[in-house]
Amino acid sequence: MAGSSISSWALLVAKALEAGGQESKALFRRAGLDPEKLKDPDARYPTDGMCRLWRLAVQVTGDPYFGLKAASFWHPTTMNALGYSWMASDSLRDALTRMARYGRLVTTVADMRLEEFDDHFTFRIKPLIARREVPSAAVDAGLATFVSMCRTSYGSDFNPLRVVTQRPGFDDPAPYIEYFCAPVEFSAPDNILYFSKESLEAHLLTANPRLARINDRAITEYLAQFDKESTAMRVRAKLIGLLSAGNVTQQEVADSLHMSLRTLQRKLSDESTSYKDLLDETRKELANQYLRQACLSVSEVTYLLGFSEPSNFARAFKRWTGRTPSEFRTAA
Repeated sequence: MAGSSISSWALLVAKALEAGGQESKALFRRAGLDPEKLKDPDARYPTDGMCRLWRLAVQVTGDPYFGLKAASFWHPTTMNALGYSWMASDSLRDALTRMARYGRLVTTVADMRLEEFDDHFTFRIKPLIARREVPSAAVDAGLATFVSMCRTSYGSDFNPLRVVTQRPGFDDPAPYIEYFCAPVEFSAPDNILYFSKESLEAHLLTANPRLARINDRAITEYLAQFDKESTAMRVRAKLIGLLSAGNVTQQEVADSLHMSLRTLQRKLSDESTSYKDLLDETRKELANQYLRQACLSVSEVTYLLGFSEPSNFARAFKRWTGRTPSEFRTAA
């Protein structure tokens, strides 16, 4: 089974085991995982070992709700720089957008998507491995952790509208329903959290645009190192770090990656993309984030994205979205 998870995600399992009086290191070794890696925040564990670990944890504790217990030990460091980027986000919509974009930092075997509807949002977590391979406790921990993160940022009174999960139902589902404070559908095709628009679009008092940008850069640098074969990811990391200094040329990016311009162009072509496409995509993604942050003026966003004039940014943004930056900000 291919794929990996960041070691700090496994730390939730270790803490939940220790809190219940279990010796976690021995269980990690039974799962084929080196417990010493827990000391390295950048280390990763293979997916097959993580699946064994979740199943063993439920087996030795006899706790069918172990995933919910593990989620209670969530801390921003659980997700490396992504946890701090989340905490500094302007809104939960902004935070979940980051999670969908950078979620592979946590695990490479789940596709996460935030989708907007007329009167609500959904956050969908779809495993990229066979359903039978996914431990129910891991699904529980994932859903519960995202809700816990939302409560940490928004307030303890935050609750989803509805929870849909692939995991089979419990003999007694009451603790599960009590945790989420929402209706729960079990044995579903997907894992989906439903949220109100009001809760996801509310401005967060913990918002810090500068800190969010710093951690976004740390995330992309980590992913670029983790996924070195992806030239596109390395280019994105460079763009996020360099755009605020002004327009970044393809030659400057090539130089920073220690390769010729022609080599950069060839590598990007091999990945079915181009520098122009990546520059546009990165600017568009960052523009969507920045314009939702009321503390940043449109002029400031213009220069953070490397445009020389607000009019140039306005034209590009209208090409991307069909709206001017001011229209987008008003609607948001």
